[in-house]
This record gives sequence, C-alpha cells and structure tokens, in this order.
Amino acid sequence: MLSKDEIIRAIIKVTGGDENKEFTKTAILRELGMKSAKASIDKIFKELEDEGFIKFKETKGRGKYYVLAKRQSEKQDMKDLKGALREVLEEYFGKPKSFADLDRTYDFMKDSLGYVRIENLRKQLGMSLEQFMAKFGDYILQHYELIPGGEEGFIKNGVMYGIIRRKR
Repeated sequence: MLSKDEIIRAIIKVTGGDENKEFTKTAILRELGMKSAKASIDKIFKELEDEGFIKFKETKGRGKYYVLAKRQSEKQDMKDLKGALREVLEEYFGKPKSFADLDRTYDFMKDSLGYVRIENLRKQLGMSLEQFMAKFGDYILQHYELIPGGEEGFIKNGVMYGIIRRKR
C-alpha cells in the first residue's frame, strides 16, 4: 500500500519542485518502482488535489496530466516570516546604516577644518569596527581624504589613518 508521503516525495522528485512541469500517475508509479496500484494512487491524488498540493491540468489521449499547485499561502507565510525577522533584527541592531547616514553623521560631527575621527564616527553610528569597515571602508576611500592619526582606521605603509575629511 502506498503512503501519501511516498507519493509526495515522488512528485517532488519527478517535477523538481517546478510548478510548470507536468506529471502523470504512471510517471509517479514508475518513480516508485511500481507497475500498478491504481485504487490507492487515485485516492491519494484526490486528497492531494483537495489539499491544494497538486491540480489537474489536462487530458492528453488517455493520460491525465497534473502539476504542482502554486502554494500562495506558503509564499505569504515566508514573506510574513521575513518581515517579522527583519523587525526583530532592526529592534535589536537598529536599522541598517546607509552611505547617506555616514555623510549626515560626518556633517554633524566635523570640526571647523572638516576633520572627524573614524572612531568617533563609528561610535556615533552605533557600529562595531568590523561592521563599520565592511560597510563603509571602500566608500570612505573613494569620497574622503585620509589623514594620519587616531586609533582606528586604515593602515597604509605602516601609518594609521584614522581621521577623515570629505574630498573637495
């Protein structure tokens, strides 16, 4: 006797999870290594149709062709889960910082000569050194001048460049 789980696994294997790939009961039986089990497979296919897992597509000759049903509820559940996860991460870590956030914070913190220590800028943004450099390292190198000094920043030729000024 065939189980519903065996049939589902065979359908997924035959279709590769593609909602557009057609299959027949015969193809599923072949995948399971069986020649016939008509009554039990008919009952299981009916249940899977009622549950919205598969749907009848068309009849070609004597064959009935099915496809995987589009699982809108699963897609919506995944979308809801991603949204909830994003909310939790933003509450715990804060909103992701952008280049505009860096520029705004720089403008707020710069002194009369336009200098800001990278360490102070990083702390104001609430980021670890690793997060800050991974997110803004290349951007700073392109848009800001590096000035020797400070305790955190870029090391070039053995010199710490931990102060920046916007390029003119």
